[in-house]
Amino acid sequence: MEDTLSNAPTRASSPKGAPKDDLARAFRTALPEMALLAMGEREFEEERARCWNKDVIHKPGAIVQPTTTAEVCAVVKLARERGDRLVIAGGRHGHDCMADDALVLDLSKMTSVSVDAPNALVTVEGGCRLGDMDSACQEHGLAVVTGTNPDTGVVGLSIHGGAGYLSRQHGLAVDNFHSAELVLASGEVVVASRDNEHAELLWGISGGGSNFGVVTKLTMRAHPVGKVFGGMVINVALSTKTAAAIVGNWRDWILSAPRSVGGAAVLPCGAPVVPMVIVETDKNAVPQRDGARTSISRVPSLRAALSGCGAFGACVSVKLFKTMHYHTEMQSLLESLQRSGHYFGASLIVPELSDEVVATLVHATRNDHPNSEAAVGIFPLNGAVSDAPLSSTAFHGGRGAISLQRPPRAFWIIVEAKFTPDEKGANRAKAVAWSKELYSRLRQFNISETAHTLDGNMEETMRGVGEIFGPNESRLRQVKAAYDPNNFFRCNRNIEPVKSK
Repeated sequence: MEDTLSNAPTRASSPKGAPKDDLARAFRTALPEMALLAMGEREFEEERARCWNKDVIHKPGAIVQPTTTAEVCAVVKLARERGDRLVIAGGRHGHDCMADDALVLDLSKMTSVSVDAPNALVTVEGGCRLGDMDSACQEHGLAVVTGTNPDTGVVGLSIHGGAGYLSRQHGLAVDNFHSAELVLASGEVVVASRDNEHAELLWGISGGGSNFGVVTKLTMRAHPVGKVFGGMVINVALSTKTAAAIVGNWRDWILSAPRSVGGAAVLPCGAPVVPMVIVETDKNAVPQRDGARTSISRVPSLRAALSGCGAFGACVSVKLFKTMHYHTEMQSLLESLQRSGHYFGASLIVPELSDEVVATLVHATRNDHPNSEAAVGIFPLNGAVSDAPLSSTAFHGGRGAISLQRPPRAFWIIVEAKFTPDEKGANRAKAVAWSKELYSRLRQFNISETAHTLDGNMEETMRGVGEIFGPNESRLRQVKAAYDPNNFFRCNRNIEPVKSK
């Protein structure tokens, strides 16, 4: 994702502690009641391979699976006392969730969801996935700002920013944090909220990731969402010129659409189409009664752009458009494009999706692509995303880019170079080269990186955290010094604590 090696997560170095077999033995002896998987065991290999991105599967020393916050405390205390390197695995979409020789704190057994409907609050445990949360929220007619893949971990996605179909209306996930329960490096459990003594800690995890502790519970504000109207439009684009025009038309429309409209555009490599997901969440525009049906022509916000689909391009199909449940149907529309596999890529923000940026993306996916599995996703970041002050969260890298244009015209670009591995590694080499070349071309457009690690593993090209967090870096280092002065939680986009004088 970025362009120097200095701040890449350390994934291949061995910890200063004991060998792998001693690591597993020590934890089994000290914590005999806790589930632990060690190298050589069948369950260990199965769990190790359950990463969404198969390209980042490494060989940890052991995998420990707590089921309660108290057990997380015990693991953290022992790992700190022994000097073991600890990595945190939640939904397993992050490239740093499995590290060679490290102890993996696997939260996959902690998946509960609690919905406080009267107060519109939703609390999830550290291993909960988007699909779990969406299912629990549906019966209450509420939704939380999250991503677009039901398999993604809620906490991991959210503490790095978090954007989805509701972002134009309700901001990023970090803008909706209410409180969080964390296990600190000391083993202490704290609850951070904006109105208690740990307010700075909540601010720190609002974009600063896992630098400050293990988030065992996260409470977020939810918003009323009933049935929505939306679906996928498949536009034919036989030439690069047509593809660029379609994306440009979609860009202009989504920037001026009501905030209740969300969506995304996809540029699949080598395919003569431009798929788009579009959703209208306004209850007043979408019939809510069971069995009710509508059409594009009856939804004003969509009709303006989709009348005959001529505003975008020649259309293959809009038959997927219908009144649907947001949680179980809308949130799954892009699932087929986000299957687990081998990926190399990046997640970045452009302050403006200019015609030049569009041309760069289209050229990369049509004329210069590594295979037909890779793709580029484009998500709008205007509307409510730009309402919050730059200092309101630690998500400064992205927020800074979003605020550069008035009115805001920023877009989130996800480069996913999926590939099928071969014995000689040629397919991976092509995917890596393509991702880096596209990233390099996009640099000229004043792109901004974030601490978002869910869709990328381009640590060989990382910038320093100073460029990611901007003016917030100093404040983040102060928070780090207060809660993790010895940098125990360092297997991430690491923020070093301010050194005491």
